[in-house]
Amino acid sequence: MLAETTERSRLGRAVAAHGVRRLVGVRETGSENDRTWIADTDEGRTVVIKEFPAVPSSASSARMQAALLAHVARADPRLPVPRLLTRENGRPITVEEGRSILVTTFCTGVPLEDVTLDEATVDSLAEVQARLLSALRNADPGELSVPARGEWSLDAILDVEHLIPVHAPPVLRATLEEIGRGFREHVIPVRDTLPAQVVHADCNLSNVLVEEGAVSGVIDFGDAVHAPRVYDIAVTACYLGLALGDLEHTLVDRYLAAIGRACGLDGRETSLIRSLVLVRVALVILLGRESARRAPARADYQLRYDHLAERVLLARAARTTEKEE
Repeated sequence: MLAETTERSRLGRAVAAHGVRRLVGVRETGSENDRTWIADTDEGRTVVIKEFPAVPSSASSARMQAALLAHVARADPRLPVPRLLTRENGRPITVEEGRSILVTTFCTGVPLEDVTLDEATVDSLAEVQARLLSALRNADPGELSVPARGEWSLDAILDVEHLIPVHAPPVLRATLEEIGRGFREHVIPVRDTLPAQVVHADCNLSNVLVEEGAVSGVIDFGDAVHAPRVYDIAVTACYLGLALGDLEHTLVDRYLAAIGRACGLDGRETSLIRSLVLVRVALVILLGRESARRAPARADYQLRYDHLAERVLLARAARTTEKEE
């Protein structure tokens, strides 16, 4: 109890500069590289506090996320994304003992992983994501400090193939190696010719919130990159497939058709989606397991989609074996 009270007091001092009055309840939620709290205030509102470690890369991530949220707020004020709470001087970041702190509004709803997917939810997801892509279309990656590549961007498959024998059971190794080859053979040759822009890049089952059958929040812009826009769509399709237990489920097809129309995807982009979806599945397994090995304390968070990813790849491997026989 004493530790909880001390933590709340520390966070309360940090957010006071953002116009947040006394905190009456603070609970930490899962996150990868930063620490995130959901806090209730004595004014009856809820805010989100994100604290980034005192290292240069984390400070850069804080600046990027703040810049992205500010850009989206200007481009499409009605998009369901968090809104920054700025300091009196208009700046969004507080630095305390080298740690960068962002404070945002709280998006209501439950994570996509906790709802039963249906046509209405999938249609809402396609509509909101298309609007977000539109809002970011003209964003300048240099001004917003958005990198061309991140730890979880799809291009990372080129850097993690050596982890296949380390983290994949024998039955999955051939499938994962095939995914890597497919990326090299089909995506790399055309990658730089595809329509590219700043993308969220991580609409996973935790980062999309739903309320009454509609998307009520897209959160956590920490993995944003400047990349082919179809990467963003493939990532979302991957997680829908994981939730449904089938990467080729009719609801995945419905999502792809809806967002393809909304964004005007061309034939080159649509032809790559299935390969890109598999790349993200491979990263869920390889990067997730490697991250859990390096940081055992966060293993539950890092591996939260691991069993779903392994299940769909095992099913794919079994189908491949049946065809060969």
